[in-house]
Amino acid sequence: MDKTIIYYTCNTHKPEINDLARKFLSKAGLPIISVSLNKKINFGDIRVVMQGARSPLMMHKQIVKGLEACNSKYAFLAESDVLYHSSHFDFIPTRDDVFYFNTNVWKLRWVDGHCVRTDVSQQLSGMCGSRQLLLNFFKKRVVQIEQEGWNRHYEPKIGIRENYQSKICNICIRHDANLSGSKWSVNDFKNKRYTRGWKESTIDNIVGWNVKEIYNETN
Repeated sequence: MDKTIIYYTCNTHKPEINDLARKFLSKAGLPIISVSLNKKINFGDIRVVMQGARSPLMMHKQIVKGLEACNSKYAFLAESDVLYHSSHFDFIPTRDDVFYFNTNVWKLRWVDGHCVRTDVSQQLSGMCGSRQLLLNFFKKRVVQIEQEGWNRHYEPKIGIRENYQSKICNICIRHDANLSGSKWSVNDFKNKRYTRGWKESTIDNIVGWNVKEIYNETN
């Protein structure tokens, strides 16, 4: 299957988080295009550097740049503070007009190791699909943000969206420099439909990961 990973980073996270994310992303066995903000990094098969201030708009521009450099039919978006299990990339899109989201993801609170999840979390960091579909969307999204400002929506609100779940979950690290906010209680959600399947856990109970060992190595 013709797939490429589009990895984008703002280089503002703790170095140990960046290094950990890249370590696991390298295990996917797919080509990686890295789009780095303001400095060169030693990661990726194709390495692009952009200049500018960290922001949601800049993140969208980085994604566009990565997709433009991609020649594969399908692209997986990858962020610098997510630990991706290799099974995440086993998924094969069946349609070229659908945005696909891996909803098998735990959110790890970096400061203390507390973890939460739902069954319906559609995150940009877990999205994949036709490269052309993604490129068309993000180009339009950049123009929209430039003209109308940031409306706090990262994921597509148009088109067809479908979920899948990888065999082993991904781990989204929540720290002191995330662009998006974190929710650690059902009460943090205004719309309770987004809490379906809510679970809480400790880091040593995440199936398929030795998260406790990982956490202890870097803290």
